[in-house]
Amino acid sequence: MRPIHKIAMVCTTFVLAAATGHVMQTAAPEGLRADPSQPVTAAVMPGARGHLAAPALSLPRLTVPVMRRPAAEAALGPLPQDIETAPGACAAPQLQAALAPGASVRLTVLAPCHPGALAEIRHAGLRLPVRLSEDGGWSGLVPAFAEQALFQLGLPGATATVTLAVPTLPTVNRIAVILPPASGAELHGYEYGAAPGSIGDVLAAAPRDAETRLGGWITSFGQPGAAQAVQIYSAPAAMSDLRLVLEAPVTPESCGKDLQGAVLRPVGTRTEQVPLSLAMPDCGDGEGAVMMPLPGFPLAVAAN
Repeated sequence: MRPIHKIAMVCTTFVLAAATGHVMQTAAPEGLRADPSQPVTAAVMPGARGHLAAPALSLPRLTVPVMRRPAAEAALGPLPQDIETAPGACAAPQLQAALAPGASVRLTVLAPCHPGALAEIRHAGLRLPVRLSEDGGWSGLVPAFAEQALFQLGLPGATATVTLAVPTLPTVNRIAVILPPASGAELHGYEYGAAPGSIGDVLAAAPRDAETRLGGWITSFGQPGAAQAVQIYSAPAAMSDLRLVLEAPVTPESCGKDLQGAVLRPVGTRTEQVPLSLAMPDCGDGEGAVMMPLPGFPLAVAAN
């Protein structure tokens, strides 16, 4: 039984070695393959353990490859870097205008990139403060002071303009009083001999509107943080029984000081602006209000 066992062992070893040689020969690189003309033989030495002799291979001399530097491509320039994409430009604000009753203009502001911003409507020397909504919009009536009316929207870092003809301007008389926002002063239009507080007393608290048939109306512009507040009184041009009065309350903040402002009115084809100064009483003179009469139309600012 022993001779048979040795033969079986030799045959198994040869098969495994032959298979291994086949795999190595197939997987070897092209330059490392053995010459197929040289047979691979196996021999069993007497008295020795069976094994497959390694074939005698003549290996070619390998050379060390030389690494080449990549060719410079001047036309391509440097490789692109990961750069954060800049956000798109913000939409420019828009200012739209349409004719409205009482020689007024309905302005509409569309500024979605300026939600809640404090803006200015600039027109004929007026700077009217308005507050945009949370979606950057605003709409309101602005009394015109020129037949060829130019309106400009002022926003931080942005602006928009619109022009509109107002042929009905000669049908009204108009005056604007420009005051510090915290003055508390009010412009009154006492119509047809009206007493203070009566139905003919037109002021910011009882302003009426441009479509009233009772007489005149007041349009007010004022916002917290604005540089100035503006009150505009308008009345039909045929209306004559009218008194204009500026009423300024005496307060700890205003007493002993001069209330500085301006009066602006359209005169023919131009707009006239006149400085206004109202001396307030001393702080020890008690409370109350100072009344400053303004002559009716055609308007001339009264002397102090």
